[in-house]
Amino acid sequence: MKPLQILLVGVLIGVSALCLVERRETGMLLVLGIIVAVLLLFSLTYRVMRWKRHPMAEEIQSRTLTWWWMIAVFMLAVATHRLVSFGFLGFLCFAALREYYSLMPMEETAESKVLSFKDRLSVLITYLAIPLVVYVAYIEWYELFIIVAPVYLFLLLPIVFVIQNRTEGAIKSLGILSLGFMFFVFNLGHCLFMINMGAFVLLYCFALTEARDLLAFWIGKWTQALVAKRPGALWARALDRRIATEISPNKTWAAGILTAALISLLSLAFVPFMPAFPDGRLTYSFGALVGLLIGLLGLMGDLVFSMVKRDVGTKDFGALLPGHGGVIDRIDSLIYTVPITFHMINWQYF
Repeated sequence: MKPLQILLVGVLIGVSALCLVERRETGMLLVLGIIVAVLLLFSLTYRVMRWKRHPMAEEIQSRTLTWWWMIAVFMLAVATHRLVSFGFLGFLCFAALREYYSLMPMEETAESKVLSFKDRLSVLITYLAIPLVVYVAYIEWYELFIIVAPVYLFLLLPIVFVIQNRTEGAIKSLGILSLGFMFFVFNLGHCLFMINMGAFVLLYCFALTEARDLLAFWIGKWTQALVAKRPGALWARALDRRIATEISPNKTWAAGILTAALISLLSLAFVPFMPAFPDGRLTYSFGALVGLLIGLLGLMGDLVFSMVKRDVGTKDFGALLPGHGGVIDRIDSLIYTVPITFHMINWQYF
């Protein structure tokens, strides 16, 4: 990272910390400190790996540098004004939806996995739904927020197709469009309403989900090394049981479950700092359950979007984030963990 970039990242993190101190957000400040410490450790690690000419040094370096920027921007968004948080999260929904549509080129062809030029109006409607969802969440109109995408938008798009007098390719296009707005407008859009619960709830879900992705990588490497030592043993075969080899050849049930268990334990560290809800504070037992769900659903989100990438024939959804791929590559697990975390806490404490 160049000196100017280091300065800018430092300023962003510093401003976020000052805002948290002013608001007396002790929990968020502590989490920010831990995240910065972890990133400093990884920054030192990739320098040592590069010095030793380790084959993974470049990948760890690019991933770590991108993480610095993502953490700096995210913390600034959630630590400053509520309006900034909503603007940032709304843009995140837009960027993910746009990236998804970029893999579905509009071509006048009957081939699968592409949209038609006639779909431009429907695509525009899904984009316009984002500021509507942001506004509804901002004014805390929960009853409309929870139905605007899965009911009204879902019913509107087929009506648009009827007005266009379409038949050929209608089911294919409706399927692509429906998945897009359900994943990136509705599911991911739940992070908007999480702000209304408290910024720390959003940080809790984001931190555990991203920790799951990181732990899953290293635990997967560790279990593979164990299996390689005794490939014929019964315990080794159990550790090596794959989930979906056509989608992601190396992901195993053992690594996924072990990662989820660790995330469940890590969730307990957040419990004392969670805000007070209308029906009480988050208990350790409920926090462990939510952490376990984040661990398991994060794995499923990762696999679902690996399936999508396999289907459209691409390795990454984009190249916006060096070392990570595209926006969806970084938030795929969140699309599953955010709505479940929100509804679990909403059901129990609101």
